[in-house]
Amino acid sequence: MTADADALLALFEADGGIVDGSSRDALGHDQLREMLAWGAANLRDVRFEIDTDWAKVDGLVEDVAHAAGRWRIAFAPIDSPTGRTVHERGTFAERWHRGADGSWRIHRDLTLSREPDDAPA
Repeated sequence: MTADADALLALFEADGGIVDGSSRDALGHDQLREMLAWGAANLRDVRFEIDTDWAKVDGLVEDVAHAAGRWRIAFAPIDSPTGRTVHERGTFAERWHRGADGSWRIHRDLTLSREPDDAPA
């Protein structure tokens, strides 16, 4: 696993994860590692961008925060006969928890929408 993968895992609680309605969920650090390893083995030239539209601490539970925004990804499947780059975009919502040490980590990252990106950046 690369340092980038380790840094990504550090953003998530131990039982945190990604819930994606159009692909397999990755819940907990072990499944997140598997997802990242699959991507490293099957995709090349991956570019991922996130724009957070809003984030706020929950009004009822001070150690919980929510965020939402948009994402874009571009990648080339290693086994693609054409070598064509795939471009997708979508929206997300996240739930963050503040730990006893004061740091915030992602509990759940929910993919709300996914579609082809006809106007790649």
